[in-house]
Amino acid sequence: MVVGEFTEQADLLVIGGGPGGYSAAIRASQLGRNVTLVERGDIGGVCLNVGCIPSKALIELSSRFHELDGLAKRGVVTEDAHIDPVALVQTVTASVERLTSGVRQLLKAADVQIVQGEASFVGPNEVRVRASHETSRIKFKDCILATGSSPRELEGFVVDHQHILDSTDLLFAPVVRRDLIVIGGGYIGIELGSAHARLGTKVTILEMAPEILMGVEPEIQRTLRSVLKQMGVEVHTGIKVKGVKTTGDAVVVEIQAGSTVEQIRAGAVAVMVGRVPNLGDDLALGTAGVGIGPEGRLVVDEQMRTANPHVFAIGDIVAGPMLAHKAYYEAKVAAEAATGRPTGNDATVIPAVIFSEPEVASAGLGEQEARDRFGDDVVVARFPYRANGRAIVLGAAVGELKVVAAKATGRLLGVHIVGIDASNLISEAALAIELGATIDDLALTIHPHPTLSEMYPEAAEVAQGMPTHIITQRG
Repeated sequence: MVVGEFTEQADLLVIGGGPGGYSAAIRASQLGRNVTLVERGDIGGVCLNVGCIPSKALIELSSRFHELDGLAKRGVVTEDAHIDPVALVQTVTASVERLTSGVRQLLKAADVQIVQGEASFVGPNEVRVRASHETSRIKFKDCILATGSSPRELEGFVVDHQHILDSTDLLFAPVVRRDLIVIGGGYIGIELGSAHARLGTKVTILEMAPEILMGVEPEIQRTLRSVLKQMGVEVHTGIKVKGVKTTGDAVVVEIQAGSTVEQIRAGAVAVMVGRVPNLGDDLALGTAGVGIGPEGRLVVDEQMRTANPHVFAIGDIVAGPMLAHKAYYEAKVAAEAATGRPTGNDATVIPAVIFSEPEVASAGLGEQEARDRFGDDVVVARFPYRANGRAIVLGAAVGELKVVAAKATGRLLGVHIVGIDASNLISEAALAIELGATIDDLALTIHPHPTLSEMYPEAAEVAQGMPTHIITQRG
């Protein structure tokens, strides 16, 4: 027994206070469980504190600033527009503080007990919690693991927060850099790289894969590369990063493309090469009878239950995309299962959004994935933003809405959007796919005019071969 260690009892224990963890705690409390939540850092986790919320705040501000040039050409003149880096960071920070404070109030209202510290299993129904000044034990009846994920490290790149940066540095540093190298062409690199480019930084993006944003539709990749080029962002794909060195007030990154080796210099380099689930040895999962699967995630059933029937797992540490809204959903499934309710994870589709310039959003099957599954029984139709009245009024005519459907039945299989407000438009697609809607359903649903959402019935009409607002070749 460690000196100062004592044992407490918990009805339902939640480990991790991010979107999944705090949602599970609130729902379990609503269902009558007495809940204890253990969090080693700040309530809200990565998403609220250093991820989703501050990054979208920065992206929104940078987008508004970038729009000023276009507004001037359209008759709205803004003289001496410039960035105040200190005020910018204060705005980003304020958005974080408001939301994390709100989550704390919600947990308090739900009578959730919050314990600060890092948990590790010492048995199948007991954890040790190490805090700064004491160590305690908690025995539980049921436990929900929601430990989230952390940035993947890149060998040879040690973050010093001056020349070698992580994503947090790009969110909260009160400075607009002259130039920046971003290693990683996934959604985080594209989002934050393009945000800083809109603020005036010369950005170079390096990606090891043959294309940026691997997994999205090829035409979306092409659209983004074109827009990034217009913004002055250099994108290099198929690149192997060999090393980095600091020289004075700059960094030099050595890269290799094929047999060619060259060096790229900038004021700083940001490493954003993905995330890994927080399932380290310190958690001692084996002690709880919970094993890590072949893909480095915990294996769970449809109720989010692990091999230990009293331990559930949700979010980034189980299979599927590392998305906060996925964790929200799984949290409620786990909380309800832990109370004995008949529930299960039966989501048909998980929408995904990339807050790039322009935005990207998808739900369901991609074109190639659909053809791999269904062969020739697939119809694909597109409607361009440039033919939508609302997009033209907004001065945002770049992009398209693409639908993928079964040819025989017309059932909607997937929707992919690149363009302004794609993040909001995709929800209709997710609902339509969940409800088993068809192309005819989309075409016959009256949408308000003039709106971006009108592109749904317009794309459906293209699939039917009878478009109203674009000209197609007659067969």
